[in-house]
Amino acid sequence: MDYEIFIAKPFDEPAEGGYGVIYVLDGNGLFETAAEITRLLTRKPKGYQPAVVVGIGYPGGEAFDTMRRTYDLTMPAELANLPLRPNGEPWPEYGGADELLALFEKEIMPAVAQRFAINKRKQALFGHSFGGLFVLHALFAQPALFSHYVASSASIWWNDYALLDEYEAFKADLNSNAISPLPKALMIAGGDELDYMVKDSMNLCADMMSLRVPGFEASWALLEQEEHVSVIPGAISRAVKFWLAATSN
Repeated sequence: MDYEIFIAKPFDEPAEGGYGVIYVLDGNGLFETAAEITRLLTRKPKGYQPAVVVGIGYPGGEAFDTMRRTYDLTMPAELANLPLRPNGEPWPEYGGADELLALFEKEIMPAVAQRFAINKRKQALFGHSFGGLFVLHALFAQPALFSHYVASSASIWWNDYALLDEYEAFKADLNSNAISPLPKALMIAGGDELDYMVKDSMNLCADMMSLRVPGFEASWALLEQEEHVSVIPGAISRAVKFWLAATSN
C-alpha cells in the first residue's frame, strides 16, 4: 500500500548526538499542526533543541482516511467484540497494526535516518483515537522502537480491551528486565469525551505510573472542555512540549 510521508526539516543544525524525531500518525490532518508547534517551540535563542517532524499519511489529501487508518491503526479483532459503528455501516477492514509497525522499523525510520543525523534515543510517536491505540500497542509490542510515546484519546476499548492483555505481557517483560533499551516516557492525553474513554485512559495511566520503573515515566494530561476532535490541537501541543522538554537536556 502507498503512503504519503510529510517531513518538516529544522532550520538549525542538530544538537550533539543528532536531531530528535517525532512521528505523527494521520499525517494528512495532524502533521502541519505538529510541525508548526515544533517550529515555535524550537525558535532561538530560548527554544528547545531543533527536531524533525514526520507525518505518516495517505495519498489523496483527506484529513482522516477512514478506510486506511482503520486497517493500519488497529490490531486483529473478533467482529463480535466490536461495537456497532455510529453510522450503522459495517466495519472497514481492520487488523494491520503490526504491518505498519514493521514498516516503521524496516523502511520509514531507516529512510529518515539516511536523510538526517538522527539521535535514535530521541524518537517519539504520537497518535490520536485509533492512533492512540496504535501508540499503546507499539509501546507494549515493540517498546524499544521509540523512546517516547504519546497516546491521545486512545481507543482502548478495541476488541473488548484486548490491549490490556498486551499491557500485562509488557509488565511481565519489565519485571524480568527483558526490554532493552527501555523506553523513556509515555504520556496519555484526553479531553471531556465519552466517560468510558476518559476512565479507560486514566485507569491505564494510573496503573503505569504505579510501576515505578527506573528510567521510565508515565504521565496523564487532561484537556478540559475539549471533546474528541477539538482536543487534537491541544494534545499535539502537549505532546510536542513534553517530548522536546524531555529530550533537550
